[in-house]
Amino acid sequence: MSENKSFPNIPISHWHKLRVQMKRSIPGSITSNYVASVLGMSEASARANVIPSLRMIGLVDENDNTNQEMAKKFRNDSQYPEFCKEVLQNNYPQGVLDAFPDSDSDKSNVKTWFMNHSGVGSSAASRIASFYTTLLEANPDVEIKASKTKKATPTKTEKSKTKKKVATESNSQNQPVKDTELPKPKSQSGFNSSSPSLNINVQIHISSDATPDQIEKIFESMSKHIYKNK
Repeated sequence: MSENKSFPNIPISHWHKLRVQMKRSIPGSITSNYVASVLGMSEASARANVIPSLRMIGLVDENDNTNQEMAKKFRNDSQYPEFCKEVLQNNYPQGVLDAFPDSDSDKSNVKTWFMNHSGVGSSAASRIASFYTTLLEANPDVEIKASKTKKATPTKTEKSKTKKKVATESNSQNQPVKDTELPKPKSQSGFNSSSPSLNINVQIHISSDATPDQIEKIFESMSKHIYKNK
């Protein structure tokens, strides 16, 4: 085929989303409204940036009708490599296929080639090169693997929370335990401060007919014999 100055230019994430959607059902037509709904973009953007590439690939014709045979190969994992090979043969010159025959080719050289042969800028050339490399890989499980990796990798917020938790636990474990001195018991007169204290309860029964002098004598006796140390 003659060298083409225009090449399919679809972001990889959009490509995989379209595959996932077509695995559910193949639409009768692929319109800008359909693409906008599936990819979450405006119809104008879908019409300008996605539909032309889908037409180059052969998934949709000029009247937005879906190529059912191509769509079946596109969504079928076992037929996906054959689909990619067909797209490569129909849309890329033999020169680029010979120079970069597999996905291990140097990405910067692939990008430079498309810049030189399509006249687009660096950003567009990067997208074209990435899509070309995706077709070379022809791996139907790429999106599944990417999804698993994303779930297994903690987010920055989760990493930050984990670091803070570990730091807090580490600081808590490294904190020296302060010795708390128990209050010393108050020393009582006549006893060694280290000796245990002794409490004595004395009950006195005084007759109701006792005279004041007798009561006074009783308390004087108590003071003399019981509280003599004070």
